[in-house]
Amino acid sequence: MRKEAVAGNYSFEDAMEDDPDSVQSFLLQALSRSGGGERGGHMAQKNLALVQGLDGLRRGLMHRVGNSVYGNLRRKVSQATMALLDDVSSLVDVPQSNALGQCSVGDLRQLILWGIRHNVTWNTEALGVGSPGIPNSLPFLSCPSTEGDEPSSRQTPAHSSRESSKQKRLHELSNVPHRPQLNQSPTGRTRESYNQQKEIEYPTSIEILEAACNESIPGLTGVSNFTVFLYCKLFEGENESVSSAVAQMGLDLHATCSDAAWYLSAAEEDFLWVHVCSEFFAQEFNNTVCANSSFWLQRAHQAVLTKDYHFFNQTSIDDLCVHLTGEAIGSPGLGENCLAPLGSRMLTAKAFRHCFLPNNSVLISGLCGKDSPESQQTLPEGSWAAAYCSKIHNYTHVDTFEEPCQYREWEVHHFTNSTLLELCEQTHGLREYICLNTTLYNKLLQSAPQFADLCADLQAELEERKCFLQRFFDMLPARYEFDTSQLCVDPAPLLVDVLHKLSVCEVQGGEREGFLLALGYVFRVLDIMVGLSSGLDEGEREARQGLGQAMLLSSLLDNTSWAELQPEASMSVLHTIGIFLRREQNATLKEDLLSCFSPVLWDLIQRDDNSSALRVLLQEYLQMPRDSIRTLVMSAEKDAVKRFISHMHQSWDQLQVETVQASQKELQAMETMTAAFIHKFPRVTPELFVDMSQFIPFMSVSDIMSFPASLIVNDTVLTAIRDHSSGMKSLQKKAFVKRLLQSSVVGDVPTWPPYFLTSILPLLPFLPVSHFQQLTSQQLTPLVELLGNSSLDGVRGRHVLRTLFSTKKNMTSDGILRLGVLICYLDPEDLASSLQDSPVALWQQLTRCISKGFISPSGRMASWLIQAVQNVNMSSSAPAELSALSDLSSQLGTSFLLSLPSQQLLEVLTQPGSHRYSPAQAFQILSKISNDIPLTMERLCKLKPLLCGLSPAVLTDLQWDEISEATHCECLRSLLTELKPGHRAMLYNAMQEALQRDTQNNTEQVNCLSPFVPLRKLTESVTGETILKDIRLYRDILWSQQQAQVLFKKVNKFGNISSQMVRNLGHIASGISCELFRLWSNDTDFAELLQFVTELPGSLRPALRKCLVEELRTHPDVDVNTLSSGFAATLPVTMIEDISNVSFRGILSYIQANFAEFLRLPHYKQTNLAEKAVSELAAEEIDGTTLDVLGPLLPFLDRDSLALVDRGALALRLEEMRGFCLPKEALRDISALLTQKDLLGEPSKWQVEDVEHLGRLVFSLSMKQINSIPLAVLNKDTVEQVLVGQSHWEDSMVGRVCVTQCMDKNRHRRQTHSLIRGIVKARSRRAKVPVPSCADIRGTFPSAWTSTQLGRMSQEDLKQCVEIFAEDASLSSEQRRALWMKLRRVFGPVRELRADQVLALGSVVTEMGEKELQDANLTDMGVLANLGTLTDWSPKKMRAVILGVMRKRKLKVEQLTAVDLATFGHLICGLYPSEIKRLSPYNLSVAVLFMREMSLPCTEQQMEVLTSRLSRPEAFGPVSAWGPEVFTEIGTLAVGLEDMVLSSLVQEQVEGITPEAFALMSKKKMAVVFSAVQLSWLSAEQAWAVTEEQWEELDNEQRHAVGLARYEGDVLLELRGRNSAPAVLNTESFPLHSLLLCLLLWQLI
Repeated sequence: MRKEAVAGNYSFEDAMEDDPDSVQSFLLQALSRSGGGERGGHMAQKNLALVQGLDGLRRGLMHRVGNSVYGNLRRKVSQATMALLDDVSSLVDVPQSNALGQCSVGDLRQLILWGIRHNVTWNTEALGVGSPGIPNSLPFLSCPSTEGDEPSSRQTPAHSSRESSKQKRLHELSNVPHRPQLNQSPTGRTRESYNQQKEIEYPTSIEILEAACNESIPGLTGVSNFTVFLYCKLFEGENESVSSAVAQMGLDLHATCSDAAWYLSAAEEDFLWVHVCSEFFAQEFNNTVCANSSFWLQRAHQAVLTKDYHFFNQTSIDDLCVHLTGEAIGSPGLGENCLAPLGSRMLTAKAFRHCFLPNNSVLISGLCGKDSPESQQTLPEGSWAAAYCSKIHNYTHVDTFEEPCQYREWEVHHFTNSTLLELCEQTHGLREYICLNTTLYNKLLQSAPQFADLCADLQAELEERKCFLQRFFDMLPARYEFDTSQLCVDPAPLLVDVLHKLSVCEVQGGEREGFLLALGYVFRVLDIMVGLSSGLDEGEREARQGLGQAMLLSSLLDNTSWAELQPEASMSVLHTIGIFLRREQNATLKEDLLSCFSPVLWDLIQRDDNSSALRVLLQEYLQMPRDSIRTLVMSAEKDAVKRFISHMHQSWDQLQVETVQASQKELQAMETMTAAFIHKFPRVTPELFVDMSQFIPFMSVSDIMSFPASLIVNDTVLTAIRDHSSGMKSLQKKAFVKRLLQSSVVGDVPTWPPYFLTSILPLLPFLPVSHFQQLTSQQLTPLVELLGNSSLDGVRGRHVLRTLFSTKKNMTSDGILRLGVLICYLDPEDLASSLQDSPVALWQQLTRCISKGFISPSGRMASWLIQAVQNVNMSSSAPAELSALSDLSSQLGTSFLLSLPSQQLLEVLTQPGSHRYSPAQAFQILSKISNDIPLTMERLCKLKPLLCGLSPAVLTDLQWDEISEATHCECLRSLLTELKPGHRAMLYNAMQEALQRDTQNNTEQVNCLSPFVPLRKLTESVTGETILKDIRLYRDILWSQQQAQVLFKKVNKFGNISSQMVRNLGHIASGISCELFRLWSNDTDFAELLQFVTELPGSLRPALRKCLVEELRTHPDVDVNTLSSGFAATLPVTMIEDISNVSFRGILSYIQANFAEFLRLPHYKQTNLAEKAVSELAAEEIDGTTLDVLGPLLPFLDRDSLALVDRGALALRLEEMRGFCLPKEALRDISALLTQKDLLGEPSKWQVEDVEHLGRLVFSLSMKQINSIPLAVLNKDTVEQVLVGQSHWEDSMVGRVCVTQCMDKNRHRRQTHSLIRGIVKARSRRAKVPVPSCADIRGTFPSAWTSTQLGRMSQEDLKQCVEIFAEDASLSSEQRRALWMKLRRVFGPVRELRADQVLALGSVVTEMGEKELQDANLTDMGVLANLGTLTDWSPKKMRAVILGVMRKRKLKVEQLTAVDLATFGHLICGLYPSEIKRLSPYNLSVAVLFMREMSLPCTEQQMEVLTSRLSRPEAFGPVSAWGPEVFTEIGTLAVGLEDMVLSSLVQEQVEGITPEAFALMSKKKMAVVFSAVQLSWLSAEQAWAVTEEQWEELDNEQRHAVGLARYEGDVLLELRGRNSAPAVLNTESFPLHSLLLCLLLWQLI
């Protein structure tokens, strides 16, 4: 800077010589705010270097000064704000959520305080909290009206606080900084200039008022005499006609407000002044009026005299008294500038005229009338009024005056018009507009240089107007954000008033509240001071921000100022809340905000119509817990909720709610919110339903069913349902239909008019079948194309076809294509010709039918479709066409699929959907893909349906780098659970090898693989010390039951475990022993420990569950209602009775969500739970509502309860019932129910529609009933529908468990054969036995046809269906033999069979000869993994296979690995006992993990030798040392233990034997080796696994022990249930009767 100053030294010296004063001025300007530099522009240009140097000096100075000042100020303000926060919080109560999440609704003021308390920074400027100017009053003081007032005359504290807050707010509004005229609006400027000019030209109001004061006129129209009297006193005082003291006495309102006579004489006429008294002289008003009984007596006396009783009763003075101590009713339309001087001595006549008297035009109009000469005729001639009005009407009226001097609208040439300028030279602001507008000034200066003199004079005038304070502030080195001309206003009146108030006023509202108000006043003054020095440092913004928050906090004491918000304030609050919600990580804090202040935010959103804020709010709601959402809605006011719902409805499109991409948690939150909205309004109106229509996809079935039936038939409601039908689930549509049908308005189905059918079109596909089948051809004809574009299922679609097309002979290809989805239900034979005419369009439509699940990809239609598609060259097809074939791909044949490039094939195979490929197809496709494309874990998981074709070659090429990802780990877990034993062993071994190759960063891989580590390897690789060292890793792994037992033992052995430590073990705690658990049964935290164990993920092992139940019985003090619902559902019946209704509803919810676990319970427990559910509902009749609650529990009711079922309600729910599990014990009762006359009637009279309606429920009928169904009804199409429905159900989770646990497979097989008798057998004696085609095989199943019929099939049909034969495990030996004899000619020599051909044969391969099996190449491990699971091998053929494989692979028995043993599976029984003895014990102990669920077809001697290898030291050691985990690990192989070994087992070992192992034991072995004591140790699962054949071999004591284990002490209840339904038990259950009777007698003894 020094160099720059020297460089500019010459010009600086010249300047000093020329004009020393100008240099001084220049220096001051350089150090001052930026505006000063502009005034010395010519000096700055000549001394640029000096200016830059001084500017740098100024900035440095400002930075150092500002940094220190602002830093200290921020700290002080922060400390004061924290103290103020606590005090304000004690006065402004902020609502808080209680333990239940309930919160009283807060207001905006409380929301602001809540935000400050939680570090939310509000925009105080937008909220209207700031310092617009120097306060002209002290809002924290309460002042009397006169100096002589005593303290007793002060206002009440409540009213003082209210008045002070109002005064403070009004002062803020009235003291906005003076803005230069250039910033005013053109209209306002012009009107102001015009008014000023008119005041000069026509002083009309003054003349009129003078006339009123000197009584030249009788008074003023519309103005009370008292008001005129007050004005005249002030006017006379200012004009010295009377003394000023007398004038001021005229305005002594304190005396007037204390005069009761005045109130009685002129109060109603001068009500304005009465209102002023009540506001500013409340004490006097209260004492004189409200609390003065004599005043009211005088009022009553006046009313009697005037007979104006109504006026007395309705007087406005009453209202003022009522509101005196309550909320202020507001000022009578006066501004703060008018109200503030009333209590002071500063009121002038001019101010009085402005505030309390009408304007000029009103006064003139009141005196002279309208602007017409006729209006003056009423005035007396020669009077002052007549003369005045005659003069005034010579001028133009205000409303018609045209202002020529609106200079803001002038063009540039107008400013050079001398005539116009002369006319308007007195117009206010004209010179400033010209001189201070740089652009305009420069233009005018070019054409008229005289403007320079004009503006120079203006500049001089402005400088002369500055007072000392303004000049001083202008010289300071800072910029200011206020007009310093305010400092030139005469401060004497303000200072006098302040001194006066400080001497006579006191702090209002008590010491504490007064202190807070005073502190807020100090903050405002500080903010003004900081604003004066704007620009010292960047810390100024933070300092003012802190002051703003402090001022905002102090303003919260005034409730009235927060009643209304400006739009920008509402927007600011929402914006601030949105930022907080997006950034805040504390979910509890956000939940507290939303729970307490949602209604406030709703109102602000509606007021501002802010869809972005609503979107943020909705997203936060979706993250809240469901209970909190429900509590929030239910605690809000109904009107607020209704307005919020309506606003959401109007803004739904802007919210852009994406339900497709929403998470499960968000969808559940939406469902909860929707339910809360519905429950908030017990009676939903059509208008409210329409407002909630966007929530229709989230409505629950129960809520839909709760709507009034009259509501659903409303036209606007039906329109709303139709508009949102695309997002609805099928259950919701069904519920709407059910509720619709309950209305008496709709009438019978055949009477429904076309417009009504169109209005419910989206619901028609979900109309109950019994009603849909009533639709007539007249009703359906107009809807054909619309229904063709819907989602009609097979039953309804076939009804439409039967109704509209009684004959299909005349249907053309074009007509068929126009049917849309109805094509799916045409007879395949009717489509044969059409497929040849227009194959592409038709097969594309049919593939869509398959992808939507309308027809089966393996049915008769697929047979015709495959032929059409195979003739198309798909290698060049578009991706969309290939995608359409994904669901049909498994039926197109391997040759078709292999013809596609690998990349296209990969795209087809990875399409979403449930595809099933045969092992032969999977083997070939996987081999092709792995050869052409690198196979990764990601791709392998997407190719899950192909994994039945896994082979070592594919696994060798697999890339394992991505195994660490959680999704791939989950996929791998499912594979290691669902694949066949051999494939699981191969996959596990491949993973092990991959982990050994990559020993770094494999923690995730270990976690993924650990639950599948064989027990033998886990035992030798893990110690208790390593477990505790890495407990965070081990505790979260989902260990198997036997693994958890081993790990728990190791931890307990390393260091004794306490009950407190158990919780830290995580999933390992499920391995706790019963003995150890009982040691802690007397601890104080036993109940908590019990709850923890029962809530562990996964199912408890049976022995542990039995132990927990026994401990519960010995601890009646433990509340069973605290147990998890999953565990409580398995409790004995006697304990279930003690469960509360609330807990039982939790059990029902758990059962509905986990119905497969319910199916694994004993039948008597199932029935008890179902019956208790009915009792819980307390329904005399099982109506539709009860049926909906019961759901799949219905078939488990006893006979008496089933008799109470409403037949009509059941008919509406037969579709849902098709998905139910029908236990064998209930089939007779279900059959009797379905064949009632008021339901379906006798089967002998059924039509096709009846069988289609029942679907798989046909299998509930007895053999006699099925045989009575007419054969004409059981045609190919109908039978295929029933069989496909049964197959799909068996593939579901519930179906798989039901088939295993609840069905009689032999009975079901006989029923199926009876159902298809009309298809597979000759219709008459003379008719030929039908020979099946491949389509017939697809429409039924292979084992339905005799071996003779299969042997007569053509080679072509046989070749097309070879893989379908392979999938049928129920083929008899004769049928398989007949097929092999035909297929051998197709496949050629056995030696040349490929691996995929062997896999294609499936179970047929078991009919090869021994020589053929030895010659065939069966060495591939992928092939053996499938052959090892077949159950139809003869011992010799098994030996032929295993010896052939070992010979070709040159292996000895001793060399067989664990993978080999698991892959051989059943084929291991082909080894002689002597050969089995040579198996590696270690490898066998590893392999048992994969073989533990197999039912090996070995002899008893082979099993004993095989199991003996496991007792070798290299395996698990001697059996006597085995823990229960070893018995669990070996699974069904425990059957091979010797009799002496089994007889010597202790309780803990018996508890480890799996139920499957018990079921496989021979009946003699069980009766011999297990004593009654050992059988009493059985768990319920083990006891129920005992077969009828085994039961018959047991003696009485053994049966008694097994019975006790089965019923867990609930024998009496079960016996009672059996006796109540004797027809259920047949003669085969006599042993069970005997057992129950014995158990009953034993209990009684």
